[in-house]
Amino acid sequence: MTSRAGESVARSVVRRNAYADSITLLQVTALVAEQRGVQDAALVMATELNRDVLRQSGLLTDEAAAAGPNDLVIAVRAVDEATANGLLVFAEGKLQQRRRPPGGLAEQPPRTLRSAQREFPEATLAVISVPGPYAAAEARQALLAGLHVFLFSDNVPLEDEIELKQRGQAAGLLVMGPDCGTAIVGGVGLGFANVVRRGSIGLIGASGTGLQEVSCLLDRAGLGVSHAIGTGGRDLDARVGGRTTLQALDLLRDDPATERIVLLSKPAAAAVAERVLGAAVATGKPIVACLLGAESTLAPTGVRLARTLEEAAWLAAGAAARMDDADDLPRPPLVAGQRQVRGLFCGGTLCQEAALLLGETVEHYLVDFGADEYTRGRAHPMIDPSLRNQAIMEAADDSRVAVLLLDVILGYGAHADPAGAMAPTLRAAQQRARAGGRELTVLAHVVGTPGDPQRLEQQAATLRGLGVHLCGSNAQMALAAARLLSIGCA
Repeated sequence: MTSRAGESVARSVVRRNAYADSITLLQVTALVAEQRGVQDAALVMATELNRDVLRQSGLLTDEAAAAGPNDLVIAVRAVDEATANGLLVFAEGKLQQRRRPPGGLAEQPPRTLRSAQREFPEATLAVISVPGPYAAAEARQALLAGLHVFLFSDNVPLEDEIELKQRGQAAGLLVMGPDCGTAIVGGVGLGFANVVRRGSIGLIGASGTGLQEVSCLLDRAGLGVSHAIGTGGRDLDARVGGRTTLQALDLLRDDPATERIVLLSKPAAAAVAERVLGAAVATGKPIVACLLGAESTLAPTGVRLARTLEEAAWLAAGAAARMDDADDLPRPPLVAGQRQVRGLFCGGTLCQEAALLLGETVEHYLVDFGADEYTRGRAHPMIDPSLRNQAIMEAADDSRVAVLLLDVILGYGAHADPAGAMAPTLRAAQQRARAGGRELTVLAHVVGTPGDPQRLEQQAATLRGLGVHLCGSNAQMALAAARLLSIGCA
């Protein structure tokens, strides 16, 4: 089916009752978006919400509009009809590759949780990545089957999260999530996770990028992680009550491989934070907590409270001083009115940490492109950089912007070459700013390890080659931006 919008052509195909998990759809969408001639692309299950997203993006053809929630829609908008048709063929081919078992075996992978459990009866954990409206039903089924749950799906109603965690707690099963981006269980990474050393430090985090940042900083310090348990961003909300965090503390307390525990969270409800920190002390193990935005008076005796994710890593590592391996900072001349820090983040916790360090001000503008409003019907920015690339160009056109902050996140599931995917945009943005008589200083922090598939050193070299100044942590990046504004002459 074809529709036209201006000079572009939108095409789609609908595959009836053809389910694909959201991670696969996000990855294939990102691959399609990189092809020549594409203007937009989306591979989604045709839920009501996703059809609305397609409509807003100009991708909703008549056929896609008539599709149902069990149908898979492949939609593209391209420069001409031939290109659009080719992109649809390309997308279907990539989907088939991901469905094909290793070695080209003829056996089909399990299509339901029950069939998967029959094939792998020794499994103890289910990874669930389906559209939010259907995630709770799959998680209930997993819990009834006696499985721990890693719930990657977002847009799950709060009441469902509360019910699932109550069920899990009653059954002695963990419900990690919803919207749980990262976990490492027994050395196995789930969701977006980095290749880090095994060790004696246990992590519990309400967010994915917070866990990634701290686990990578520990790896850099030569230390390792026993387990990194994700809880989902709302776990320390007053209504959820920290149920998964409390269960995770019990598990790490009883784990002989875990000698120290680090708690990580976005701002938490005060009563829940108090309960969780008390339970942490009761484990009898050394505790470091980074509850972003929390007052130091919250910390009971036995808890070392860290202001930043970096400080949490170094306190857990027993380091007396933070590692400072940032590139030498430039001293750019700032023209009149050039006073804004523009932060364009893939990680919500990293965005929030930077905002806290920069302080309350109307001048600065920081955005988390991984937030729900940016990922409905689209790939996460760690997979598809297109929305953030567009925002980089907008920053170059804004005469207020002095410093641009970027997080570059490596690991399983992330873009195969995130620095390379940004390179043309960064070059164009810097040229455009110079044409306007301004310098655009770009600071970046790479969250990753040498073992990650994207090759940390290669990513760093690409960024430095673009004139980007690298910082050793997200906190260092935010503080460096503040220093640049203080030393620049307006």
